[in-house]
Amino acid sequence: MKDTDLTIQNFLGTHHAAEATELLAERIALIVHKLKFIPDSQRAKVSYLKQDSPLTFQQDTYLDEAIRLAGGIPQSNPQDPNFSPEVLIIIADQSIGTLLSELPTTLSMDFWPETLAVKNNQVFIVHHPEYLRTPSLHPADDVEILAEIIHPGYFV
Repeated sequence: MKDTDLTIQNFLGTHHAAEATELLAERIALIVHKLKFIPDSQRAKVSYLKQDSPLTFQQDTYLDEAIRLAGGIPQSNPQDPNFSPEVLIIIADQSIGTLLSELPTTLSMDFWPETLAVKNNQVFIVHHPEYLRTPSLHPADDVEILAEIIHPGYFV
């Protein structure tokens, strides 16, 4: 058994024992396989904020593992000296109007204007009550969404 298989089993088994079907594992394995030739040095650093008004960091083991499976490197600690996200994902629960009124203020404060995510306009909003949530109802979809955001050239 490969290390990738163990990671997928841990991811599905820990969070969705009842739903951890062969189909889910196959879908996630396909994503991992497509990305296996991307070296760690070329994997994007990904950070996420959850909309709780104001937007906040909330470390989430499920999201961190989904980001890894999708070919990214999770970053959720702005105090870490290596913190420099290239992709920022906003997981929004409130109305888009509220989010869009708060987002410019948030991204203009502190360290955000200097991050590659903001400089390169790599800020993505996921506004759906069932995706990128813990526990997730759709783990394979979550990994696919993240892979499409992190590596748009590999997925259509």
